Amino acid sequence: MSTEMDTLLAREETHGRRYPLFVERFFLVLVVIGSIVLHPKVLEMIDGIFGTFVAWCGLPLFLLVCAELLGRTVQTLRSDS
Repeated sequence: MSTEMDTLLAREETHGRRYPLFVERFFLVLVVIGSIVLHPKVLEMIDGIFGTFVAWCGLPLFLLVCAELLGRTVQTLRSDS
């Protein structure tokens, strides 16, 4: 066994720039705040069981998807290649 750390294909790999993880955490906090703030407005706009479903399930999922897309956009913009 060699003491060197080799890749499987013996490639030279370099480290890219460090990803700002605090950005994704900030987006997650915005999702929680957005869910709390927008929940009553969604219930007000859509009546009945469908409004309740949208407010409790659809809105948080939609906000999480938006946060994920923003995080991936930041990751793409910060990548070296």
